[in-house]
Amino acid sequence: MLYLAEVKTQTRGFVGGYKTELKLLTSQAADQTWTAITGEDIINTDAINEQTGKGALYILNLDGNKQLQGTPELAGSRIVNYLRHFSRTLEKSKSQEEEIEEWKVSLQIQGEEIAKRQAELDAQQQRVQEQEAKLALLEEEKNKLTAAWEQLGSEQQRLNSNKIDQGEIRQKLESISGVITQNMPQAESLSNGFQEILSGVNHQQATLDEYWRELEYSKNSLEQQRQELQHQKDSFNQQQEQLLMAREELAQAKFTLENIQNQIEDKENLLHQFNLTRDGIARLQDEISLLGEDGEEQQVDIQSLESMPLGDLENKVNEVKEETAKVVNFVNMQEEELTLQSDEVKDIQNKIASANEVDKLALEAELADAQEAMKLLNETLVGQRRNLKKQQKVLNEYLKVFSRRKGIIDLDFAETVNIKPLLGEVESQKVEIEEKIEQFTDKLNELKRVQQEQQEIVNSQEQNYQQLETQLHSDQENLENFCSHLMEIQTKVNFLEQALNPIQDQLNHIKNHSENLQGEIGQIHHKVEAQYGAVNELQSMLD
Repeated sequence: MLYLAEVKTQTRGFVGGYKTELKLLTSQAADQTWTAITGEDIINTDAINEQTGKGALYILNLDGNKQLQGTPELAGSRIVNYLRHFSRTLEKSKSQEEEIEEWKVSLQIQGEEIAKRQAELDAQQQRVQEQEAKLALLEEEKNKLTAAWEQLGSEQQRLNSNKIDQGEIRQKLESISGVITQNMPQAESLSNGFQEILSGVNHQQATLDEYWRELEYSKNSLEQQRQELQHQKDSFNQQQEQLLMAREELAQAKFTLENIQNQIEDKENLLHQFNLTRDGIARLQDEISLLGEDGEEQQVDIQSLESMPLGDLENKVNEVKEETAKVVNFVNMQEEELTLQSDEVKDIQNKIASANEVDKLALEAELADAQEAMKLLNETLVGQRRNLKKQQKVLNEYLKVFSRRKGIIDLDFAETVNIKPLLGEVESQKVEIEEKIEQFTDKLNELKRVQQEQQEIVNSQEQNYQQLETQLHSDQENLENFCSHLMEIQTKVNFLEQALNPIQDQLNHIKNHSENLQGEIGQIHHKVEAQYGAVNELQSMLD
């Protein structure tokens, strides 16, 4: 799991490297969201090799036990990518808000149209209620007709049995016929009214059917796009796994590259020490050679010293001693300056070991100047030491003659020491160091070749990781857009279902009720016509 952490403290270890204390700020969940971490959650690590300041932000990859996986990564570039993605999402959200507002206006227009249809349905229902009232009146008239018909039947029986007056019967028949004639147009009017109602209902149903077809199309489109969304989610999850594998491979490649770089640094440090040792052996070899060499034969006129008055010889010896003392003082001063210069070189080397990358460049230039000055001083001292050696030999010759003429014969003058065995040992060590230098140089060149190959691998994997990450961000945006579009369709489907079902139920109720009432009116109309015919028949019989 990825964490965002900030540097609290950083201290340098005794053997190099840094001990860094990191405070965990947020963690990344599986859905790519970040959650703040409350409290003090501290991670200590020595995996950060560069010196950094307090408050610097790093991306850490921790396992379930919060153990660091790979090398911490500076969070700057990643935060910039997140901000860029957030900015694009914000712009897209604004664009979607505008689309939603337009869609709301469209829904509002549709709602107004549906409300208009609802008002028309309400008017139709009111007309149905009015027709129902007329139907009730018609039922009442029907009952009256039925009662009159029953009365007519009774009168007919009386006519047949008692032979009552036909004029009275005719009068009653005309009365019944007038009632029937009066109510027949009303029944036809009711039938025509219900026919108009059914025509209006059918018209409303045709309009509503268009919305039902749109709803069915939206449902089919919604189901297809849900399947496509699931396919995109599966593909997105696979890309996430590929990105995670690429990240782990990149971290492993970087770790290998860092290990090779550390080996190169170790080999370069050792090679530098070997070069310093070789230079020291060379200087030691020069100094030993200087101490052991007899030098050139000194042009001292021993015969003239033997014949010179003793007082003059003593004065001459004192002069040579003074000249030798001057040379000794000069050489000692040069030796002290060389020692100071050597201390300065060591001091600069110590500073380089603890300096950062910015200061190290300036210190390395300063070290090169100091080493060059020390080299010139050492070359100058080589000649001065030879001169001192010659001067001391001249002084020895004068002292030998002067001591012998004064009768002192046991003085121990400096004699040349045989240092060939020592020079041979030094030469052997020099050859051994040069062999090691050659071996380490070959190993260093091989490591640099491997480093170059590993760097190419890291660059290739890093480019592949960046491409996968860019593609993942693009697919994530497409997935978010697709989800938004799907939500719009779902909202539209829900709205149409909620709006259409009550209207359809009401329309079906009006249609069924109107058809039933129209059927009843038709039956009444047929009965009235039959009664009218019967009355006419009775009238014709009486006539």
